[in-house]
Amino acid sequence: MQIFNYVKRDFTRRVPSMALLLFFVLLVSGCHSLMVSKVESSNIRLDSALNIVPDAKMEAVILPYRSKLTKEMEEVLCISNVPLFGGRPESSLTNFCADLVLSESDSICLKQYPDMHIDVAMVNRGGLRVPIAKGEVKVQKMYELMPFENEVVFLKMSGVEMHRFIDHMASRGGEGVSGMRFGIKDNKAISPEIQGKPLDESKSYWLATSDYIANGGDGSEILKEVKERISTGVKFRDMFINHLREMGRKGLAIEAKTDGRIYDAK
Repeated sequence: MQIFNYVKRDFTRRVPSMALLLFFVLLVSGCHSLMVSKVESSNIRLDSALNIVPDAKMEAVILPYRSKLTKEMEEVLCISNVPLFGGRPESSLTNFCADLVLSESDSICLKQYPDMHIDVAMVNRGGLRVPIAKGEVKVQKMYELMPFENEVVFLKMSGVEMHRFIDHMASRGGEGVSGMRFGIKDNKAISPEIQGKPLDESKSYWLATSDYIANGGDGSEILKEVKERISTGVKFRDMFINHLREMGRKGLAIEAKTDGRIYDAK
């Protein structure tokens, strides 16, 4: 309330009296029918030329939170021995991220769903927004890599549904996958394999992916039809931060490369 009163006093001091008068006139006239006759707009450039001086009182209120957030963002999680870049049909970045999701998803199953096993994982290339440079990997980098609040979702898919989904990924030139391998020819998947074995359309498979993809994002409409679904409540970003922090504690560094899990079929 104290901050609100301060902002209120500051607002009243800064806004010209005629503007306030106009505001109250419009407020009390709300019972009458009004019609917009003209709309004008202009851009206000915000840069150093404006010479905006921060309000000392507000800065004092914000400073402790800014300092705490900066400290959290600067935490070094682990070291990457190689730079990780995104690309299609596969890349070091998408391979590493998909492998991480598959490994961590299996760990969730061991604790919460011991009768389940995650067969494959998929991360969409478009959801990974920046590369990871060689060297220190900080918490801030994870927020840059995954700026969205996506949640990890498990989907139980029939072999037919899985084949259709792999065809969809092939039509996009490839995505980040783990636990599967397939070729791409004429925008179709060739010889898809799950866990080193040919995909069997008579079987069912568990897929770990984001709620964005599970809800049909990036054209993944086939996944909206999947009936058996588990929302883990685990955020993708939190999963990555915890995994990389644990790597750092164990003295492990990021190593990633392409390995032919998605390839151009001739």
